[in-house]
Amino acid sequence: MQQFYHPNIDAESASHFFDEQESKHIARVLRKKSGDTIRLTNGKGFFFKGVLDVLSPKKCVVRLTSHERIATQSPYVHMAVAPTKNMDRFEWFLEKATELGVQRITPILCERSERKTIKHERCTKIVVAALKQSLGVHMPLIDPLTPLEDVQTAALSSYMAHCADLPKKALKDVVVNQTSICVLIGPEGDFSNKEIIWASKKQINSVHLGSLRLRTETAALVACHTALVLNKS
Repeated sequence: MQQFYHPNIDAESASHFFDEQESKHIARVLRKKSGDTIRLTNGKGFFFKGVLDVLSPKKCVVRLTSHERIATQSPYVHMAVAPTKNMDRFEWFLEKATELGVQRITPILCERSERKTIKHERCTKIVVAALKQSLGVHMPLIDPLTPLEDVQTAALSSYMAHCADLPKKALKDVVVNQTSICVLIGPEGDFSNKEIIWASKKQINSVHLGSLRLRTETAALVACHTALVLNKS
């Protein structure tokens, strides 16, 4: 079933009006008909079912018939990741992390970052599209590009994955039974020694993701899977 998204729908809503762009998509691309049932979410844990009452390329109206609240999955996972120089790779990560159920993503600016800017609005659109495609109901919070030292790690079990030749445990071994996790993934040139020392002082533990050296976006996805999926097994 196709899923639609709008942040302003809530449990008290009786109907929803789609804008012209979404209405045109429903009527001409999906070829929906009046009386068809569709699914919607507000990205805040609710999914809704509704019936299309008005159907035209200019305006579609859905009458909401039921709703259900879905609990947030555990553990809570916050990924802090340095965007790659090739933005397509970072956008791929955003899509996959949303599908897996990450609750927060902070793009971080590091000493060795090759990308110094991102388009926050585009990142949000990528996440919304992934939420709709995967039938998810919890949209992750996407922060603006944030200096590493400003990442909010308080009250979370926090880990920095890096390649420096220092004592490290495997992420898969330290996240077991953790309920709130933050994993920091550096840029393609890795975190600097200064940043690794900073992390240690902030009680952010050094970890590794295995014996292979992974690209930034691959490392970030492996960390997501480890924290979200392996932590449950």
